[in-house]
Amino acid sequence: MVIAAGLASVTCVALTLLYVAGFYLFKQPGSRNDPKVIRARFKAVTVASIVSALIVWSMVDKQDTLTVLGMSRPKLFSHILRPLLLTVMLFLGPLSIMFFDRELPFQKHFDFHRDVVENVTTLVGQRNYMVAPLTEEFVFRSCMIAVLYQAGYSKNYLIFISPLYFGIAHLHHAWDNYNKMNRTTRALKNALLSSSFQFVYTTLFGWYASYLFLRSGNLMPPVLSHSFCNIMGFPDFSSINHRSRLQKAGKNEI
Repeated sequence: MVIAAGLASVTCVALTLLYVAGFYLFKQPGSRNDPKVIRARFKAVTVASIVSALIVWSMVDKQDTLTVLGMSRPKLFSHILRPLLLTVMLFLGPLSIMFFDRELPFQKHFDFHRDVVENVTTLVGQRNYMVAPLTEEFVFRSCMIAVLYQAGYSKNYLIFISPLYFGIAHLHHAWDNYNKMNRTTRALKNALLSSSFQFVYTTLFGWYASYLFLRSGNLMPPVLSHSFCNIMGFPDFSSINHRSRLQKAGKNEI
């Protein structure tokens, strides 16, 4: 089924607004890490994901819905191991520092209960490593790329332009941060700076996730990569000062 280009773009805008609007429709008082707030947002993104799927279902050939959404059964190597290994390569710097600090799995300072169980079983962990990666990649990768692809947009557009919707969806944090900092001029500047930075790196990740989705035709690679990136966090460039300790460790080994 061919979709008009304009309709596809409008649909992507609508899906973006739908995903963000849920945070305000199900809004609860408290910080974003408050259990009540997290549970409310779980409901919001679940509803947004279901409605997004129904919208896509209504716009594409019904028998092809699962295929265009990348919902086929994942293959161990091509959909799980290979994209994870590729993503790990992006974090070789931080992982090297963790290695020398003996913080990787099966090393001295790694504790499975503290570093895995206590993180994954908390609501914050479930949000960061499971719910957010799954719902965000489903809406902003599966649903949007499915609609744009049916409209005949090029692969370059799908990889480099469609993630802008993902970046824009994070700009609402500027309003939240502005309110938290008492709506001063300085608060406005800090909120805009923080959200602009977030827009840039979420868009950059969107390029990578879109490439993985188009290359594999499956939702699993971008979801796993998103989750792994959340586990690692944004690279701490100040840890470059850690270099002297690494050099010392190297000399001791020699």
